[in-house]
Amino acid sequence: MNITAEDVDKAWFPPAPWGTRGYNRMQVDAFLSRVAATLEGHDNVTAEDVHKVAFTLCPLTRRMVGYDPAAVDSFLRLVEATLAARESAAMSTPYLATAIDHSHARVPLWRKLV
Repeated sequence: MNITAEDVDKAWFPPAPWGTRGYNRMQVDAFLSRVAATLEGHDNVTAEDVHKVAFTLCPLTRRMVGYDPAAVDSFLRLVEATLAARESAAMSTPYLATAIDHSHARVPLWRKLV
């Protein structure tokens, strides 16, 4: 499925489920604005950028502020595939994403040190 700039602009994500932390809405919306601009030819977000993007998680006390991480991750996989197809058509080598971790949550500092 090819994602268009209109699809990105109309994307809606549910709030994070009760008891979980959601992605920061402003960060997700800002990144998706750049993706829409890229699909219209006004920016240069790559499939790798989409794969590596990380959003902070909202505090549990402000659960309603955050987007559901599963919904955002699922949509970003479609966006990544669309951008990868566009890049592969323009280049001679196909884009291959690593399949280790497909979550876009920022890793807490204490986990980076372990």
